Amino acid sequence: MDIPTLAGELGLEEREVRRLFQTFLESTEKDLVQLGQAFSEQDAETMQAAAHHIKGAAGNLELEVIAEAARRIEEKVRRGRIEDPAVHIANIRRQLESISTQLSSER
Repeated sequence: MDIPTLAGELGLEEREVRRLFQTFLESTEKDLVQLGQAFSEQDAETMQAAAHHIKGAAGNLELEVIAEAARRIEEKVRRGRIEDPAVHIANIRRQLESISTQLSSER
């Protein structure tokens, strides 16, 4: 995650990009909770929507590992395979923790 470069690419100030990342962290955590609940309820539509939201937001911030994990969940659900997303959720959470740590250390 290179905030100065991303800020330049987006035409934003670094503090605005940091705010975007913070918002991303908060909304993605909510999406992950929703994703887990939807799996428990075997709610394919909600699972797909939550994964799609994570994928899009991560892609916009060039967080490819997170976007790819969410894409895998979305694709499986779209194909009718409602599998436990725990591995992907754990992977995404590790990435979120890394981003949070990086944001905290750059202040």
